[in-house]
Amino acid sequence: MRFAISPVAEMVLSLRALRDAGRFPLQLGWVRGVQAVVEQVDWSVLRWLVNDTMGSPDFLTPRPTSPLTQIQDELEIIGAVDRGTFERQFVAVNKEVPDELAGADGPARVVDALRAYWQLAMAPYWDRMRTILSADISYRGHVLTQHGTGAMLNGLGPAISYQDGLLKVDRVSDPSRTESVDGRGLVLQPTLFGPHAVIPFDIGAEPLLGYPPRGQANLWSVVEPPSQRDLAQLIGTPRAHILQLLTHPRTTTDLAGELKVTPSAVSQHLQLLRRTGLVEAQRTGKQVLYRPTELAVLLTGSDLD
Repeated sequence: MRFAISPVAEMVLSLRALRDAGRFPLQLGWVRGVQAVVEQVDWSVLRWLVNDTMGSPDFLTPRPTSPLTQIQDELEIIGAVDRGTFERQFVAVNKEVPDELAGADGPARVVDALRAYWQLAMAPYWDRMRTILSADISYRGHVLTQHGTGAMLNGLGPAISYQDGLLKVDRVSDPSRTESVDGRGLVLQPTLFGPHAVIPFDIGAEPLLGYPPRGQANLWSVVEPPSQRDLAQLIGTPRAHILQLLTHPRTTTDLAGELKVTPSAVSQHLQLLRRTGLVEAQRTGKQVLYRPTELAVLLTGSDLD
């Protein structure tokens, strides 16, 4: 059993909220925010990706491999789907393969429509969304280590329960079915666009459970970031200045030259920022690059390159 985040799943499932916003009250802030741009995307394709009962072809939401899955990697998987799976799953969800996708270029058209939709409607909000999803995974991991598997699974949501090896998901729109994990492993995936639970459409698909993350109630509330003066009072002027300079990954020596101080002084500040979750380090050859975390981006209101 493992946790993962899927950008493409969030994107595909978000089409549900645009189709029936009343079922997603916690995401109304996002729905309102994208109204001005969603008319620019290819709805002749996108309208077929979610049906009236909120089902989607499973190939559109490939099983994510880690919490760090990238959107481009997942779009490549979708574009490589074989024609038999493509047609079978569209028929299962929509009773037909729509004329717009009936040709050999069907998967490519889907990928093009999704890529444009991502850039317009998802990318501007993804950092905020991913922060909520990542924070939920951290919380579930804590519950798992402190209280065990049963407590963690039973806390995923009111539609999800676990007892004696059976994980039960209540879905009123689907006929009842029971499937064995059969040693394949279970992926637990928090999603902002599954208010109760999300499971694969296909019988026998790889075991995956989407569940609603914690902390969504204030996701779209607008909070002004602190001023530079306020931030300096909170974490100290030198550290606030370092965060201000981290618009792109930089080394200790680079920052020291910019600040006109010694590398050792900058290193001390960076280590404290790292321990408090505001910067992260990445080694590239002999260099260590520092960049702000999503928490720092939210705190400072800056853009992350």
